[in-house]
Amino acid sequence: MTAFSRTPVLFILLAIAAGLASPAWAQSAVADGRKLAFDRGKGNCLTCHVIKGGDLPGTIGPELKDLKAKYPDRNELAAIIFDETKRNPQTMMPPFGRNRILTEQEISAIVDFLQTL
Repeated sequence: MTAFSRTPVLFILLAIAAGLASPAWAQSAVADGRKLAFDRGKGNCLTCHVIKGGDLPGTIGPELKDLKAKYPDRNELAAIIFDETKRNPQTMMPPFGRNRILTEQEISAIVDFLQTL
């Protein structure tokens, strides 16, 4: 397990212990993730993917739906966003984390949003 894959779990456990993990906090993370995923200058997921609620989606990548069922381990989905080239060297998806386009916190928020689709 990498330090990256432990970070979200550790943060959530610490938040629960501190009493900070509330439904409002979770909704805020989902809203932040949605904003990042739809942001053409940051996450830019709509450039390649169809996402429910998004305008002018691309069709290079798969439609982003039912991701919680497809990736029940959120760390796997986070790793894909961080650097899909590790799993698929032929991918066209940018390595958002490796290239520091997105922070680990931003990737975690996007995963929170994607798991609601």
